[in-house]
Parts: sequence; structure tokens; C-alpha cells
Amino acid sequence: MNYSPLAIHCTSLCLDIIQDPTFNHFNHEDINAMYMDVYELICERTTLLPDQFERDNIFLSNVTNGVISILHQCYRHPSARNVNWVLSALELRIENSKIIA
Repeated sequence: MNYSPLAIHCTSLCLDIIQDPTFNHFNHEDINAMYMDVYELICERTTLLPDQFERDNIFLSNVTNGVISILHQCYRHPSARNVNWVLSALELRIENSKIIA
């Protein structure tokens, strides 16, 4: 399967957060509090992508919610901390978000 540059970027972002030693001390409120930081990072990244990724607020919000959702899953279930699962889930979220936006 081919993955979009944005899916790879978001996967890297998730893995950076998950692999940080402080992640194990987070709670769900801490993860939710990351929303604006994640949103801004995705927004910055989309300025570098081809026009197929519109910088529409709905699209950016959907992708950001996907990242936050994955962080919650990985917090709840350490077995979900699998790069292939994270990458596939984010690619699917991005593809579905393009349809919605």
C-alpha cells in the first residue's frame, strides 16, 4: 500500500509522543490537551503538501482527531503501539477526511 506523506508525518508524530518516557504518566485529559499543538503541526505540514490536501479546517480537524484517537488507543492498549497499525489507521483517516472535506 502507498502511504501519503501526511500519514507518514502523523505516524512519526504519534510515535514520538508514545515513545517519550512521560507518555506512560499521561492521562486522557493530557492527551486531549495536546489537540491544538497537534492541529498546528498538521497545519504546518499541509502547507508543504500537494494541492490534493486542502488546508480546510474540517480536514485538519478530522486528521487531528485521528491522531488524538490513536494516542488514546495506545495509552489504553500498549499492544496498539504498532507502527503498521498506526500508519494504516492514519492513512484511512486522511482518505476519509478528504471525502468529508
